Amino acid sequence: MKHLILAAAAMLAVAAPAAAQDRAFDPRDYQGRHVGQPTQILVIGTPHLNGTPDNFDPAVLEPLLVRLQAFRPDAIAIEALPGRSIDQMWTWRESYPGAAQSYGGRPMALSGISRGLIGMDMPQADAEIRRVLADWPASPTPAQRRRLAALFAAAGEPSSAIVQWWRLDESERIADDNVSRLLAEQLNTYSTPARRNENELIAARLAVRLGQERVYAMDDQSDDVVPNFEADMTAFMEEPWMAQLMADPAFTPLREAGQHLTTPDEALAAYRFVNSRRAGRTDANGQWLNMINRASQNNVGRARVAAWEVRNLRQVANIREVSARHPGGRILVIVGSAHKPWFDAYLSMMSDVEVVDATRVLR
Repeated sequence: MKHLILAAAAMLAVAAPAAAQDRAFDPRDYQGRHVGQPTQILVIGTPHLNGTPDNFDPAVLEPLLVRLQAFRPDAIAIEALPGRSIDQMWTWRESYPGAAQSYGGRPMALSGISRGLIGMDMPQADAEIRRVLADWPASPTPAQRRRLAALFAAAGEPSSAIVQWWRLDESERIADDNVSRLLAEQLNTYSTPARRNENELIAARLAVRLGQERVYAMDDQSDDVVPNFEADMTAFMEEPWMAQLMADPAFTPLREAGQHLTTPDEALAAYRFVNSRRAGRTDANGQWLNMINRASQNNVGRARVAAWEVRNLRQVANIREVSARHPGGRILVIVGSAHKPWFDAYLSMMSDVEVVDATRVLR
């Protein structure tokens, strides 16, 4: 009997690795097997601040900024098109009519303004930024910061230009040989109440506090759509289910989150809410499950969800590219709250990534 038990145990030991090899590959199997610490990625969903009331005061975001600063990210990614994507979509504007102008109009305008003195187009400016940052001094002069701000503007990266601009003393935010008077005026508008965007009011402000030189644009708008998409989608959204969703009491707090940023305490509570798992599932089910669990003309609901997943996957790929610069480091992502549950799900599949619980950070 003893010999039989030992023989059976030996056979199981041989069979176990073989069975493991027969399982479908899952990159999550590599988690915990890498050298060093996991790369921590924190996704913070936000109401889009351009939808807040006209009397919105950015000071109410201070408790949020304090908590995000305590996370100590090594890099910050934002929901904006990178300059290379803007340039590509403009080159391919016959295939994407209006897309570059709609989603990259202001960066293209600032790039055009910068080109006069810098003398570089978007790709050339991007290449110069890489060279400049590779040899960036620990204590750059104001003139060096102004030049880098102009280069970021020329490269179609206005939020990073703002990081450099805001790292200057206010008295140094002036025109010079690299920054035209018009560009200086445009960069200074980002400090006015009319400019309400989380890319600057959260991400750029935080990058300045952390002593970082830039933020990383990671959005993507290149998802292709099927013929007759717009007409079919308009008709689908006019069906009763959409009105029912908008009137659903469970969905109303998500839809109105941007209206509840009137005090520091209320703003922090709103961010805790939209970043909760319950809110993420309610949002995903309300917006996206509702598009695939009912019939639609030419299956436009399923086509829309496919395009949404394409956009999220491409954004996550861009975030992953940023994380490759900081293995074992910390990455903060600032994105519209509808994307958060999808980002968390996709990022949790990466081989050496730990997705950080946002509600823990925001306590």
